[in-house]
Amino acid sequence: MNVEYIVLGVILIIMGAVQTYLRHGPEGRKLRAEQDALQKRRAEQAAKAAASDPDIEPGALESDTRAQKRSNKAWTGWTAILGGVGIAVGIALIILGVLGR
Repeated sequence: MNVEYIVLGVILIIMGAVQTYLRHGPEGRKLRAEQDALQKRRAEQAAKAAASDPDIEPGALESDTRAQKRSNKAWTGWTAILGGVGIAVGIALIILGVLGR
C-alpha cells in the first residue's frame, strides 16, 4: 500500500469536488449571469458606437464579438470538466495506492 498515492488521491478528489461546486454551485451561476449581462451591455455599446461613428465598419465589431464568444465558450467548456477529471484521477490514485503499485 502506497500512502503517498492515497493522500494525493484524496487531495485530488477534494480539489475536484471544490472545483465542481464553484463551477456549478449557486455562486458560479450568479457569476455567469453577471458575465452574460456584461457581455450584452458591451455589445449594445459597440452597436451604438458603430451607429454614431461612420468610420467604423459594422462587420468589424461583430467579428470581435463573435471571437470573444468563441473564446469564452472554449475556456468555460474546458474548465467545466476539470472537477470531474480531478475526481477521476484521484480515484485512480487511491486504487493504485491500495493495490500497492
